[in-house]
Amino acid sequence: MDEILVGAELYCVAFVRDYVQFRFHCESEDAQLNAYALPTVMVNGTKYRFGDIGYRDALCGLIDQIVEAVFTREGKSISIMFKSSNELRIKLNNVASKPLVEYAQFNCGDVVQVWN
Repeated sequence: MDEILVGAELYCVAFVRDYVQFRFHCESEDAQLNAYALPTVMVNGTKYRFGDIGYRDALCGLIDQIVEAVFTREGKSISIMFKSSNELRIKLNNVASKPLVEYAQFNCGDVVQVWN
């Protein structure tokens, strides 16, 4: 996922019942990241979590931004850093709530990656 997303543009944020879907325009084909563990987002130095006022606006504010780096910390988190210095983070071990079957899923062509 890391090498596929770097340089990609986030073009869609979709709120689907109990998860958030992110779509990226990559060099060869589009990619999709489903966050079943609701992500946090850092925009202009302010951190937003699900339930915070402005959370959805902050996520949508990432649209049109270009991915600068992707960090996956095994069993801990996925962090997507944008050239604007904004960050999208998905925790993969949410101890505050019940465990999930899957925390995130990435698809791009034949590449499928699942975190559970």
